[in-house]
Amino acid sequence: MPPDQSMDVGVSSVVFKAISCVDVTTILSCSDESLRPILACLVRMSLIAPLDQSTTCLQGRTSVLQVLSRIELVNSIVALLSIDFHALETDVKKEQQLRQKVG
Repeated sequence: MPPDQSMDVGVSSVVFKAISCVDVTTILSCSDESLRPILACLVRMSLIAPLDQSTTCLQGRTSVLQVLSRIELVNSIVALLSIDFHALETDVKKEQQLRQKVG
């Protein structure tokens, strides 16, 4: 495969503009493949509590969640975003201290 095609995962201008402006209608019209580079962003946007509690915002959020639900890779992203990194760091430090005491 030529080098210029092997890592062609850039964000299209349409997707970039849609995510920048939170244009849910355009996001919904994009293919799963074109949304792939911004999946983590969409997941994060959909999972955090919105400041805007308007009906329009909640409907848009629900629509984005529907798009995300059809993409299998999203489950892995959600799992990664759900990690409690502070607790993980604490556990690693405890494990390192225990290894130093034993060694």
